[in-house]
Amino acid sequence: MDRHAGEVRAKGTETGDAAWTAARLCRPVPSVKPQTTCGAVAELFQRDPALQGVIVLDAESRPVALADRPTFLLHFSQRYGRDLYARRPVTHLADREPLLVPVDTGLSALNLLIAERKPDALHRGFVLVNADGVSAGMGQGIDVMRLTAEEMARTLERLRATQHDLIQAEKMAALGSLVAGVAHEINTPLGVAVTAATAFAQDTDRFANAYRDGSLRRADLEDYVGSATEAMGFVLGNITRAADLVQSFKQVAVDQTTDLARRFDLGDYVGEVLRSLQPQLRRLPHRLDAALDDGLVVDSAPGAIAQIVTNLVMNALTHAFTGREDPGTIRVTLRPSPGTAGWAELAVADDGRGIDAATLPRIFDPFFTTRRDAGGSGLGLHLVYNLVTQRLGGRIDVESRVGEGTRFVVAFPRKGG
Repeated sequence: MDRHAGEVRAKGTETGDAAWTAARLCRPVPSVKPQTTCGAVAELFQRDPALQGVIVLDAESRPVALADRPTFLLHFSQRYGRDLYARRPVTHLADREPLLVPVDTGLSALNLLIAERKPDALHRGFVLVNADGVSAGMGQGIDVMRLTAEEMARTLERLRATQHDLIQAEKMAALGSLVAGVAHEINTPLGVAVTAATAFAQDTDRFANAYRDGSLRRADLEDYVGSATEAMGFVLGNITRAADLVQSFKQVAVDQTTDLARRFDLGDYVGEVLRSLQPQLRRLPHRLDAALDDGLVVDSAPGAIAQIVTNLVMNALTHAFTGREDPGTIRVTLRPSPGTAGWAELAVADDGRGIDAATLPRIFDPFFTTRRDAGGSGLGLHLVYNLVTQRLGGRIDVESRVGEGTRFVVAFPRKGG
């Protein structure tokens, strides 16, 4: 009997085998010569209930067979089995073509090796060998499955972390686009206010010069008062407009970067979100219409709602009107849900090219996009689906016909999350 397998495994471990190789599966087991009797091997199994196998080696310590415990004892313990096999060589009950696995085989390659060459190695086991083909120990299918499951769990966790990071990046990208759009929008009233203030400053200089040199007339005073009234009207009106834009943007931006629920008028809030998207819409020929019911108060997560509205509108702008020259229409409607009491219904519809039947079932899948060549991430609608179903506790449906357009319907509790 030879227990060299344990020594080989220890050496392999000391040399720094990779974390996920077959070396991790190596179990030291006894080895016997081909002429060893089945009765002698049966005694090994009886003395050690934890022993899972015995490797049969030739004169050069290369494996020629593997006697795995379940199969060996199944035959040996049968009626007349002991009498029939006790004096026969172990190779009568051993697997004479065991799967030989190099110790440096990766886990994925090992699974492929078992599947293609010897599927029954999952329950019978296999022999691990070093670079010289010398036995290093025994591996078991249960360990392969356990380590594969662990690796799959780690991979899934990494994918979830990556997906979370990408979704956060998608949120920040939407917020960045909102910032750029509102900054552009604010520039217009501020520019008007500055122009009006500059013109009034010039009028003030002329008025002051006329006063100092004594040429000031009644008509000059009346003109100056009229100019001041007009300038202040322009300045105050446009500064107020800019302040309203900042306040609207501030609330939407805060909501999109936090996950806090609060009580608010849903129609007013969706209107603010749509106004924040106007700068991007102005660069395109398409029209955005809104029909938002008044007085629809909800206790929900405004940040999630802002993200949903933004993504659905931008999705329509990105996909619905590709290759179309005439202006399209996006219509946003809001009302109490007609099908469920205490719920709100938000719909975003377009009259664009529609979605074909093969694509429609996949639109909410992560990373699925038909515009990857144009920079699409495939996360916009996936993020919408998660926000609707998880954050708002609602549901989202979509209906579409090629050439007629697409309609997304979001329904969620007015009091929730």
